[in-house]
Amino acid sequence: MKDKDSSLEVREGYVDFLKFVGLTAIIIAHINPPNWLFMVRSFDVPLMVILSSLLGRESYKRVASARNAKALDSALRFYSARFKRLVFPTWIFLILYFSLRLLITRTPYTLEYYIDSFCLTKYGIGYVWVILMYLYSALTIPIISRVTTKKTGVLGLTALYILYELAFYYRLGAESKLIDSTFYYLVPYGCVLTYLGYNYKRMHSGKYLVLFVSATIFILIGGYYWNTTGVPQQVQIAKYPPRAYFLSYGIAVSFALMIICERNCVHLFKCRAIQYISAHSMWIYLWHILVLDLYPALRLPDIWYIKFFGVYLLSVGIVFSINSVLDYLESWKKLRIIKYLRG
Repeated sequence: MKDKDSSLEVREGYVDFLKFVGLTAIIIAHINPPNWLFMVRSFDVPLMVILSSLLGRESYKRVASARNAKALDSALRFYSARFKRLVFPTWIFLILYFSLRLLITRTPYTLEYYIDSFCLTKYGIGYVWVILMYLYSALTIPIISRVTTKKTGVLGLTALYILYELAFYYRLGAESKLIDSTFYYLVPYGCVLTYLGYNYKRMHSGKYLVLFVSATIFILIGGYYWNTTGVPQQVQIAKYPPRAYFLSYGIAVSFALMIICERNCVHLFKCRAIQYISAHSMWIYLWHILVLDLYPALRLPDIWYIKFFGVYLLSVGIVFSINSVLDYLESWKKLRIIKYLRG
């Protein structure tokens, strides 16, 4: 979620603003909002993966250009940096989270549950599967960097996605945790969305074509579901794993927001609160998991909008407090672990 190294993020404030929007939408999903709002905010993870790959492109280009490094060396250094930035903070949080849970409940989870959680799959704690999607995106960036936006690249990606949809239709390997957690998420997030995010700045008028095609696919599939079931269907029915109905909605809304925000909302880009939340979005996201668990103990009304502001503000407050302590610690001693606690 955080990309300190990206100069693109500094130059183009709309990325910060949209990271704030994406994080907000993810938190909304976890506070039992009304059905209409739950549907509207379903673009959140696709948007964040697209933004992550857009920023990742700049980071990888700097790594690849440093010292005329070979492609393999550049990829390995990029993987190492991304792994440390994404996985280390998540593992630190999980250790803290499970330790606190054990102290409070005195009831441990199963070993399999712990393993699934630290592997960042949806079979464990659940929330951290989003981090795995960022990792898949980072994994494919060095490969996508060598794929052009011309017909060969687009056709190859389209063929891969069709094979993916066919594999899901016939439920190939769907009962396997390993295949379900890799192939069925690597293709849509690590290939399709990463390809779009990585090439976004090079698309120019192609952005509008992506928006039109994805919106059309969403409307057609949504119309089909409505016609066959008699009621409108949430895109969530096609989220695990992500299929065309969910992906087309996420891509359409993400590209619409990005196109609009490139040219508008400039005053929002300079808002310090938004910049702070964007810069620390990963740890805010992680801490909101614990706040959600502890929310009932606060005895606040279980009304979705009150819960939303309560969870959001407490999560930001925890991150701000921790960063203040880290600033103090760093003022007298440099510790390597501190950078992993700031994300």
